[in-house]
Parts: sequence; structure tokens; C-alpha cells
Amino acid sequence: MKLPVTSCLWVIIAASAWTGCRASPAPSRVGSADGTGSCRAVLEKDVQAFLSKRQPAYMSSRLKARAWLDELSVDPEELRTHGIKGKKKLVELLDGYVWMMRSPLPGEEKWLRERIEHVVAITRTDGYNDMADVDDLTFKQDATSYMRAAYLMDGLGLDTTFYREQMEKVKPRYDAHMSGRGPAQQMIFHLYYQHFGLAEPFPLDRAFEKGVIAGRPDPAGLERMDIYHLTHEIFMPFRYGEVRETDFFDESDVTYLTGALPVLVKRRIQARDPDLVAELVLCMEYLDLENHSAYLDGLGYLLENQNEDGSWGHYPDADRSFGEWASYHVYLHTTKLAASALINAWRCPD
Repeated sequence: MKLPVTSCLWVIIAASAWTGCRASPAPSRVGSADGTGSCRAVLEKDVQAFLSKRQPAYMSSRLKARAWLDELSVDPEELRTHGIKGKKKLVELLDGYVWMMRSPLPGEEKWLRERIEHVVAITRTDGYNDMADVDDLTFKQDATSYMRAAYLMDGLGLDTTFYREQMEKVKPRYDAHMSGRGPAQQMIFHLYYQHFGLAEPFPLDRAFEKGVIAGRPDPAGLERMDIYHLTHEIFMPFRYGEVRETDFFDESDVTYLTGALPVLVKRRIQARDPDLVAELVLCMEYLDLENHSAYLDGLGYLLENQNEDGSWGHYPDADRSFGEWASYHVYLHTTKLAASALINAWRCPD
């Protein structure tokens, strides 16, 4: 059961430079070099017209999404008792608010910061910092989220001194399980290891060579999980939208993705899958593919398929199995993704 609705500062994320080994820098991002140009200047007129016409719908959608997120209270330990990955859900909620902080509405920034500080307060408790004691399955499920929460908190200027001390204690356990991670996961762990000044057990940034994109698969035949792996291979060099440029992808990568992403967007729209539509729309924007019709198709789909309560997704099996906890189990992930994709699209003023 989903919860009822009751209720342009860009956050600079403090992170180490990406050290990938790819070549051929991508085109410059939107706007002039000094930041004074129109951030929609490179968009075709039909794209600009779409964004302008649908801005009221976006504003309504964003307000509903925030109201839905504001009703959630994530206690990782409690969620674990309901079979839900607790730390992962904490990060999903935090991610949603971080995206809003990147382009806050007038008067919203102070509330968002207070809300974020409330959400992350639990990270300073002993019960949350249990990574040295949990079983191997729980450790694997929580490992990425445990680092990401601290990473996001650093970017927001929050105190992570205690958090970092705990991370140092469990580093040997991270190192030991790193070889069992897939390429996309190793790539993001490369970012986190670099950010926290941790020595890597092996060169994690080389994982891209074994990833989905490197294999150039036919997008029409990709399974759902393969698409997730592909999108996350794109997310990592852009640090989930924190940076606007990267020289990570070479020309052949960009050529492949330019053909593959529109195909995948259309497939996931047909499958009524807002979770992946949102991820793919974000990837298209990162790679300067906003002028493709599939990008607008994806945005339109998200705007038109938000639930009345402000969330996104339709998960009847989870509703039956988890009841009210389905909001955390599945709807939270889809909602923070859909909201992020829309915020990213409308990050520029008219």
C-alpha cells in the first residue's frame, strides 16, 4: 500500500576526479564556458517548446513527489525485519532530496536541508554502523549504500567523521568481496574508494572493459537486468549527475549508446516500466541526446504516469506481499528515479 500525500542551488559534491582510462572527450555540456549562456541554447526548438509547455505539469509532479517522500521515515533496522534492504532505502530517500537540492524551488532549500539532516541522523548510531557484524548476504546488499550515504553526506557538508572511522574498520571486508562484484558495481566502488582515500584491492576502474557497453549487444535483445547494468555503467562516470562532462567514453561508445538508448526507452515505455524509463532518460541527458524524440517520449511518459499519491510504479505483487511496506520495498526506488529525471530535465529556467 502506498502512503497518502499529506503535506537553483547546484550542490557541489566533494569527490575525487574520475580516473578512467577512456579517451576522446565528450562534447561540452549545455551553456557557455563561463556559465552565462542559455542552458537550453543547444536544444532544438521542439524540445524547448515541450519543456516550456509541460513546465506546469512538471511543477505539479515535483510537488506531489516531494510530499510523498516527506511522509517516509527510514529506519534501516526496522526495514530489515520486513525483508527490505534498509540502508539501500535510506540512500534512495536521501538521493531524492539531493536531486531536489540541486535545483530547489523558491524557499525550499532550508526545508530540504533540515529534512536531509533528519534523514541521516540515524547514520550516527551504533545500530546503523553494523557492517563488521552482519552476515555475508546482508553485507553484500548494504555495502554500496553504506558508502554512498557517507559520500552524499560529504557533498552536503555534513559531518562524516564518525562514519569514516567505521568505514576504515570494515575496509578489509570490502576488499575481500570486491572481486565478486559486477563491472558497474566495481566502477562505483572505484569512485568511493578514491573519494575516501582508500587503497583499492585491484584497479576497479578497469571493470568497464568487461561491462555491457563494451560488448555492444543488440539493445532489442537486452534483458531487464542487463539494461540496469548498462545505465549504471553510464551513471558512474557522470557520478549520478554530479558532473556535467566526462572524457570516459570514446567515440565508439558514444556511437553505440546513441543508437541503443532510444531503442531501450521505447521498449521500456511499451513495458510500462517507469523505473527503467527514468534511468534511460537520465542517461540520454548525460550524453547530450535530449534532441532525440525518445527523450521527450520518456519525459512525457513519466509526467503522465505518476500515481495520484505522488509516487510512481505499479507493483500489485509487492502490495499484496508487503502491504504498507511496499512503499519502501519498491515504490521509493521508482519515485526517486522518476523525480530525478524530471528535475534534471527542467533544471534550467525558461
